[in-house]
Amino acid sequence: ASDMSERMHPLGVVGGIGEEAIGGLAGGLDGDLVLPDDDAYDGARDVWNGLVNRYPAVVVRAAAAEDVAAGVAFAREHDLPLSVRAGAHEQSGSAVADNGVVIHLGELDHLRVDPDAGVAEVGPGNTTADALAATQEHGLAFPTGSAGAPGVAGTTLNGGVGWIRRKHGLAVDALRRVEMVTAEGEVVSASPDEHADLFRGIRGAGGSFGIVTDFEFDCYEVGPIVGGLSVFYPLDDAAEVFAAFREFTADAPREATVICNYGEIPAVPGMPPALHGTPAVGLIGCYAGDPEAGMETFAPLRDVADPLVDNSEPVPYEMLHELGTMLHPWGRKYVHRSVFVDDLTDDLQAFLRDRTEAAPGPMDGVGVWQMGGAVAEGTDTAYAWRDEPYLVVVEGAWESHDSPEHLAWARETERKLRARGGEGAYPGYLGVEPQPWEEWNEQAYGEELDRLRELKRRYDPDGVFGGPIDA
Repeated sequence: ASDMSERMHPLGVVGGIGEEAIGGLAGGLDGDLVLPDDDAYDGARDVWNGLVNRYPAVVVRAAAAEDVAAGVAFAREHDLPLSVRAGAHEQSGSAVADNGVVIHLGELDHLRVDPDAGVAEVGPGNTTADALAATQEHGLAFPTGSAGAPGVAGTTLNGGVGWIRRKHGLAVDALRRVEMVTAEGEVVSASPDEHADLFRGIRGAGGSFGIVTDFEFDCYEVGPIVGGLSVFYPLDDAAEVFAAFREFTADAPREATVICNYGEIPAVPGMPPALHGTPAVGLIGCYAGDPEAGMETFAPLRDVADPLVDNSEPVPYEMLHELGTMLHPWGRKYVHRSVFVDDLTDDLQAFLRDRTEAAPGPMDGVGVWQMGGAVAEGTDTAYAWRDEPYLVVVEGAWESHDSPEHLAWARETERKLRARGGEGAYPGYLGVEPQPWEEWNEQAYGEELDRLRELKRRYDPDGVFGGPIDA
C-alpha cells in the first residue's frame, strides 16, 4: 500500500485519447467534465482516506443518470478503468481509478421526504448527515452507517450497519427501489417487482453490477432524542467490562445496540483533555426508543467499575453520527479489517487486550459490534452474515507518513482472529492493501458468492465495474 500515495500525474493520458473524443464527451453532458489541468481537479479526486492519492484521466461530474451512462460508455470505448465517487469514504480508494474515468455523483444530491408515507428518496451525492437532517425533521430515519460523513450510497450498498440495526435492520433492508445505470448504459429501475435479481444483488454486494443514481428507503420513527451510552473504563478493568458487555448483549432489548471498544480515550469534544490518549475500554451505544427507558437499560453498563469518564445521557440521534465523523476526520490515514465471531469468551477478551497493547499508535484499536435482533431477521438480500452475533472491527488510524507498522498490525490481528475461529468480513471493511480478490470474496460474501458471480455474468460480463465480484 506504500505506493498508494506515490502515483504519477497522468497528463499524457488525456492527450492520448484525443481532443475530439474529450470534446464529444464534454459536449454531451448536462454536468461537467473535469480534466487534470482544471482548478477543480484535485477536489474531484480527493478521498477520505489519506493513504490514497490517485490521478484519474477524466472526472465526469454527473448532473443526471444520462451523464453517468455517457461516462460508462466513454470508459468502455477507450478501454479505461472506471470508478464511482459518491461519498468517497470507501477506504481502499476504489472511488478513484488511476488513469481512468471517475463518475462523480456529488451533484446528484436530491433528497425528498414524504413523512405521511414514511418514505425518503435520496440521491447518491448525499452523506448520512444530509439524510438524517432531512428525515429527523419529521422524527424519522432509515438505517445508515454509524457516522455522518460517509455517503449514503457506499454505506447502503455494502449492507449499512448503523445505530438502529437491531431495531430496524440494515440499510439494505429499508431499501425499496433504486434507479441505476447498467454496464450497457441502460437506465433501469430495480425493486422487488422490477429486475428483482439485480435488486437483491446490489443490496450487500456493493457497486459490482451498476451505478445507483437514486435510492428510495422506508423510514422508521426514530428520535429525534435517543438514549446514549458513552462510558470509558481503565484498560486494567477490561475483563470486568467485557464480561458485563457479554451479559448485557445476551438478552438486550432490540432497541439497544452497543459497541465495546478497546483503544484510548479520543481527543474529541466532551472528553477531558487530561484523559486524551489514556488506554481504555469504552462502551458506546444507542437506544432506539424512549430515551429514559434507554438510560435505565444502559445503567448496568455504567456501573461496572470506576469510569474514567461517563458522558451517557439522552442525546439527539444525529449527534451519535457527528461523533463518528469527529472520530474519523477527512485526510487521516486508515485501514479497517473485520471478522465475525460467535462467542465472547474470556480468551477472546485477553486476545483483544493484548492486541490493543501491541498497537503501534494511539488511534489504533479494536471494537466488538453487537449484531442480532432485526439484522438476523432481514429480508432476502446479498448480505451474507446475518446470523453472526458479533462483528469485530480492527481499525488502524494514524497521521504520520509511515504506514507499514499500522497495516501489519491490523493484518496480523485480523488473521489471528480467523485462526481462533472467526469467519467472514463486512464488505466495507476489507483492508486497503492490494491483494487478490479471491482471498476476500469468500470472506465478504460467503455462501452468496456463486449466486453473485452468476449475476455478474448476466449484468457485467466484461467487468466494467470491477470490484470484488468477478464473472
